[in-house]
Amino acid sequence: MMRGIIVVITALLSKFLLGRKQYTFHWLSLFFIVLGVAIVGFASLLHDSDDPNKEGGTSLTGIILLLISQTLISGQLISEEYILEGYYLDPFYMVGMEGFWGVVIYAILLPIFQTVTNCDSPLCQYGYLENTALVF
Repeated sequence: MMRGIIVVITALLSKFLLGRKQYTFHWLSLFFIVLGVAIVGFASLLHDSDDPNKEGGTSLTGIILLLISQTLISGQLISEEYILEGYYLDPFYMVGMEGFWGVVIYAILLPIFQTVTNCDSPLCQYGYLENTALVF
């Protein structure tokens, strides 16, 4: 639910970096999005403090990481819009190219990740960085 904040961050970046005009109904909708995300975040923090079995701060850490990731994604969207503003590109082509390059990059990284064994990092589960056999 908190991923909805990407709309707010993107709107603010487009206003300040691209000079886009935001009308009153835009600001009103952004206010309601912030209100909704704040309620969800606050409820998550309250629920985290009520559970004595959980380590403190896991929800707060998750919220902070989520805000960082949404800011980076918004930056990507704004930079793509800035770079590609003067071009017409078919939307299906663009989505296809993003998917194609995602598959290519993951096809290179997956074998590398699967060779990492006996890993003690918190990123590793069951001693592997990535193990597709554990999916089944």
